Amino acid sequence: MVRSRRAKTGVTLVELLVVIAIIGILVGLLLPAVQAAREAARRMQCSNNLKQWGLSNHNFESAFKRFPYGMLRFDGTGWGHPDWGTPNQARRFALALQLLPFMEQTAMHDRFDQLNFDNNRRDLLPNGTFGADWTGNFFHRLTFPALICPSNPGSGWNESHDPTSNGRYARSDYFASAGRRGYPGFNAARPSLWNPFGPGSDVPRPPGSAGSARTGRADGMFNRNVAYKIGDATDGTSNTVLMGERSYFDPVFDRCGPETGTTTTRIGNWGWVWFGAEGNAFLGTGVPINYRIRNCAEFLDPLRYDDRINAFGSTHTGGCNLVLVDGSVRFFSQSISPITFNAMGSRAGGEVFESPE
Repeated sequence: MVRSRRAKTGVTLVELLVVIAIIGILVGLLLPAVQAAREAARRMQCSNNLKQWGLSNHNFESAFKRFPYGMLRFDGTGWGHPDWGTPNQARRFALALQLLPFMEQTAMHDRFDQLNFDNNRRDLLPNGTFGADWTGNFFHRLTFPALICPSNPGSGWNESHDPTSNGRYARSDYFASAGRRGYPGFNAARPSLWNPFGPGSDVPRPPGSAGSARTGRADGMFNRNVAYKIGDATDGTSNTVLMGERSYFDPVFDRCGPETGTTTTRIGNWGWVWFGAEGNAFLGTGVPINYRIRNCAEFLDPLRYDDRINAFGSTHTGGCNLVLVDGSVRFFSQSISPITFNAMGSRAGGEVFESPE
């Protein structure tokens, strides 16, 4: 009697290796596509956030017949203030606070003490008094999703090389366009918000008064202590930048502070959305999109350092989102002509240029 021998079943080592190799190739092909899809979704969310900010500006302008102040702050040295000479000189805030009621954040807006800025930045102690400790501060850590572009690295709060300074301020990824230059506010040696074309000494600041801020040459849609109307954008609402993104990715900037022993700040330490200071409120079109510090020599150059603080940018590939005065949101390439981009910052510069598609 002949017995049939049943063939053994199984997978050989070679077959297993072939299957693993095929899976590896498929993962290698699919992973970039998945990452690209995720970034496309993040970019869309970022664009939608800017669309909300643009709409809130328009609703504010419709309600008050002017756009908000880029920031409101009294210092008595030539920057006018609507409450000049009154008990309300301590009023201080930046763009986003004024727009909160139009971003469905009325309760948050009403919590801010406009008449005593210090009440918003200090801890409420158990005995009901305000202390000087910034850790876990009262208002300035408050945030909400529309402040943050999901493509930007880091948290929604400020970042410093000094861990004791981290997380004290809510950060925003969306800034007001101050025209060609937004930071510093005034400088006697370098371009500034006061005079984006050259040193502040070209236009000396007058003594403080209610209207002195208007004597500066700031040329964008947002300014310190000055508010503009939509009709002030005589260059055209579709040709003038209203707001845009800032990138918080700059590893060279971040390492050069400690390496040069000059500062513990990181690029993520800029953007304190409720603080009311030029470097935390304004960007300028006089700097290329996605401009970054290239080496520590540039970091130590005051003009190049200022350029980085002024730069619109993002971690989206190749450019950033901007909202124009007409409310439209567009993605602008970092290869845009510097002359064209510079002109798009001014509200009434009279420049003639072809708007990029």
